[in-house]
Amino acid sequence: MKKTVSILLMVVIMTMCVNVSAQTDVKVTLDGNEVYFPDAKPFIDERDRVLVPIRFVSEALGALVDWENESRTAVIKQGNDEIRYTVYQPMAYLNGEMMVMDTYGILKDERTLVPIRFISELLGCTVNWDEKTSTVVITSPADTVEFPEPAISVNYPESISDKRLLWIDVDNYRDFVRSGDYEFKIEFINPVQFNTYEQDEGAINGWQKYSRCNFVSASNSYKTIYSITRAFYTTRDEMKNYTPKDGDEIIFRLTVRDKATKETREYIFTESLKLPYDIEKYL
Repeated sequence: MKKTVSILLMVVIMTMCVNVSAQTDVKVTLDGNEVYFPDAKPFIDERDRVLVPIRFVSEALGALVDWENESRTAVIKQGNDEIRYTVYQPMAYLNGEMMVMDTYGILKDERTLVPIRFISELLGCTVNWDEKTSTVVITSPADTVEFPEPAISVNYPESISDKRLLWIDVDNYRDFVRSGDYEFKIEFINPVQFNTYEQDEGAINGWQKYSRCNFVSASNSYKTIYSITRAFYTTRDEMKNYTPKDGDEIIFRLTVRDKATKETREYIFTESLKLPYDIEKYL
């Protein structure tokens, strides 16, 4: 039985190595210049993701790449970032933090090929796909600046199956991670009821009250700095006189703090609440 299982595993691994798209005309540009691949070529895998030789990462993107042969792990270093990726795995590690991918790298013709979008974005690049020309368009990250300007987006659920009321993202969170150690705090000017909430923590702890107005750090993988679920959008007392409704005006203050220098900056944002449902029906 063990021998049969081992044979099946070998077949699966061999299939993974050879089951790739025959398309060979995928192009890659970096900052408007086409990148040439003298030996192993980029291709589209069975998950419709473009894989490229890992030497592209070092030669074109300017990163240092080491190879740990025993574990088949590539170690990519650029600035303060270190990426560790083991071929055939659906995740990589950026500065020790796991990042899940939607495909995996492979070994092909004695070359290591990695997902170009995933690795490039971890290195701070912007990646787009030009379907008409089958071209991966990569733009290098802007120079690191001290205290970047935050790019904020307020997001709303698209259906009742999403139990969140809203969540706030720092879309350029990687700029903050690359340039230093920053943290963020949200305080609602309207509605002020969003600033505190209660939730039931079981028979032992019961209902507990918390403040949402706390600093949170930027993360390599998690750009959401503030999230509210519809069941615990405020305290039980406040729920008696306030229910969020579609179109309500939302005003909040974002405070960004450089943890090293203690410098802080404040920004005011105004939004209109967008709900796909009548919240009172689902409380």
